[in-house]
Amino acid sequence: MQEVPCNLCASVRSRVRWVSFGGRRVDNPAYFAATTDKFGDYGTIRECRDCGLVYTSPRPSSAALLAGYEGNEDPDYARESDARCMNAYLSLAVLRRHLPTGRLLEVGCANGYFLNAARTSYEVVGVEPSRWARDHARKRLGIDIADATLEEARFADASFDVVAFIDVIEHVPDPLGMLREAARIVRPGGIVYLVTPDVESVSARVLGGRWWGLRPAHIYYFSRASMTRMLEKAGFHVEYARSYGRIFSWGYWLSRLSNYPRPIRAAIGAIVRALGIEDKFLYLDTRDSMQIIARRA
Repeated sequence: MQEVPCNLCASVRSRVRWVSFGGRRVDNPAYFAATTDKFGDYGTIRECRDCGLVYTSPRPSSAALLAGYEGNEDPDYARESDARCMNAYLSLAVLRRHLPTGRLLEVGCANGYFLNAARTSYEVVGVEPSRWARDHARKRLGIDIADATLEEARFADASFDVVAFIDVIEHVPDPLGMLREAARIVRPGGIVYLVTPDVESVSARVLGGRWWGLRPAHIYYFSRASMTRMLEKAGFHVEYARSYGRIFSWGYWLSRLSNYPRPIRAAIGAIVRALGIEDKFLYLDTRDSMQIIARRA
């Protein structure tokens, strides 16, 4: 575990915003799964006193985080493949309005569902640390996935029109460095597309330390303001920012309630089971995730 300064302004002045109610953080492989229900052990979350960026400190080293993602396997992620494909098209409907064709890189592409949908309009490439997810994307979908991190891949300057970070930027140890690398490989006029939780949303403020976005594997927590400042510092200009809703089965949405009071979980679960709709799909926008499109100068 190591203490880190603010990634946006390099300040070491911070205040504690939340401390994990679930006990001491443990490096558990389950924490690195996208479908984890281990919400409690998120450690100490701080807010920079100089710029307002919210982040985890102390935290595991960059090498330890990468090792966790490399060994991650998440069968529950694949079981919701139909919903994840639908979510991909929701993102693409937004993305195509800003840049309809070109060469697209997804960083942290997981099992490749977004790239599989995107290749109807774009030439696609992925970067993904999980060996299990890379094998799925390659063998089942035939998608080109680099065996490297974004920085290790060393893509050529201005070689992409779009770089996508969908539920990724909050996981990486150096988000500003990653966005600067994206600025290097995106052509002038190209764009980045990001989806990430919104730490200043109403639900995040109301739920406090029990908000779903506070997870062990999340080490940065952005607001629209802090994400905008970081993108501008990396060389981008935000031209679109909205909330981001998702489609999942009722059963999956219920599984996300494990961190909430038992009476609420029990009541909703009883209604869903009585109606027999566990496998039916529901679009839900809780207004606490954001999607952003920013253009390279």
